[in-house]
Amino acid sequence: MAPINTDTSVAVANDDKRKFLDNLPAILEKARADDGIPGMSVAILHKGELVFAQGFGKRNQSDPFTKETVSHIASVSKAFTATAVGELVAEGKVDWDKTPVSHYLPEFQLKDPVLTSQLTFVDMLSHRTPVPPADMAWFRNELPPRVLISQLKHLDMPSKMSPIVNYNNLVYAVAGEAAAKVAGMTYAELIQTKILDPLGLKDAGLSLPEMKRRPNYAMPYNAASYEEAKEGIFEEGYMDEVPMADAPAGDIYMNVLDLVKWGDVIMKEGELNGKQVLNKQSVQETLKTHNCASLSQRRRDFAPTLGYGLGWMLDTYKGHTYIQHGGGNPGYRSDLAFYPDDDLVVACLTNINITDLPSKLSFYIADGLLGLHKTDDWINEIVPKRTQQTYEMFAMMGDGSLPDRIENKPYTHELVDYVGDYTHPVYGKIVITLQNGGGKALHMKLRTLESQLEHYHFESFKGRVHDFAVKGNVFLTFVTGAKGVVQAAEVILPREPVPFTFKKAEVSKTGDPATPKEE
Repeated sequence: MAPINTDTSVAVANDDKRKFLDNLPAILEKARADDGIPGMSVAILHKGELVFAQGFGKRNQSDPFTKETVSHIASVSKAFTATAVGELVAEGKVDWDKTPVSHYLPEFQLKDPVLTSQLTFVDMLSHRTPVPPADMAWFRNELPPRVLISQLKHLDMPSKMSPIVNYNNLVYAVAGEAAAKVAGMTYAELIQTKILDPLGLKDAGLSLPEMKRRPNYAMPYNAASYEEAKEGIFEEGYMDEVPMADAPAGDIYMNVLDLVKWGDVIMKEGELNGKQVLNKQSVQETLKTHNCASLSQRRRDFAPTLGYGLGWMLDTYKGHTYIQHGGGNPGYRSDLAFYPDDDLVVACLTNINITDLPSKLSFYIADGLLGLHKTDDWINEIVPKRTQQTYEMFAMMGDGSLPDRIENKPYTHELVDYVGDYTHPVYGKIVITLQNGGGKALHMKLRTLESQLEHYHFESFKGRVHDFAVKGNVFLTFVTGAKGVVQAAEVILPREPVPFTFKKAEVSKTGDPATPKEE
């Protein structure tokens, strides 16, 4: 048998790679339009070389989305928080899994003191805690993060660690604030000094107000349905001036060039241009499996289990090690994936939340650049199908699960009797007033979320909030005490599967609401 001509094989492989990359702009532009994405950027690093970086569509109503456009990376921020903690571990200021986080941040206390005494940085950063997601409690909440953290002691939860990933943004906020307190600086300063500056990520930072000051930033968009998204019918959002209270879970912004560079540094275990800029052992710790996600079924082409490190999903794709994390905030989606054995990094940013393209893009790239056997048509079949399913899921979440309505069952009080301030120790205050000309309808307000209420049945009323970031039904059932006076409201908020009891404030002799008494 004649020997294989290695030089020829390499030339053929390089030709295939060039052809794939040459065709990529047209393919991605079509995928952007087909998936209903206003604007996006994609960058690819392969074997240390930036082989692709380009923007598509628009970042606002008139300007192009370029590779330099900064956008919110949402939950891809979590790895930054974990890495910053790792730098403090390397400095001997904290440890991963021996000391409870409450030791570093005494404001963090849960209802169960034993559980509080057990939760370490690794527990929090790998989503092992049993703390329930309560994101609506912190939505547009202007109280200082450490005040909000101190209120978590009022949440009911299991006393045991979660056996699988119990994804929680608020717990990441606790970890980030604890690290910042140990470092003697704000969380933003912690990320800037420990990561952004050492890596030279000059177009990165924290918070939408700061991002808005950049000359080339992406506006956020939503669509009412998959069909409208494909037709280019979008709702433009707003650059929220209220800082994210849970910033360590998802408030970093950057452009796709910085994002792919960040992925390359982590893939190389903290090394940048041959220099160790992050502690190698700490980066390695973030890339170890500390928890596992629940999978409904076996997945072809992927590992039989899905691991979670500290801010990273750990998997394989067609036998190739695959590390990834995605993120979604109102009007933004991001994804960063790398294949360490193949020296491949893929980053994607979009200015719409509902799209499956970012999370599947790296598989298409890996198939093309690594010459993997193609089993799925990621771009033309899988992505559109999953995006449509996501729109349908969000529509169901927005509608909420309301009980069957019972006709001709009136409320038993005068409407004015329901008026007042209702408070919850974690979710804050709901204000019920009479509005709609002559006080003929109830109206509710929770911070910036508000809605007119219509009677549903008995003591229950339904409303609908329509904020760019939160859309869906609210359902309130007023509770009458033994003396026949309205004393509380059981409230189901959008995205919250169970009701929370808000106690009605007592009215003082001056007519002002008083703080409800603690039981």
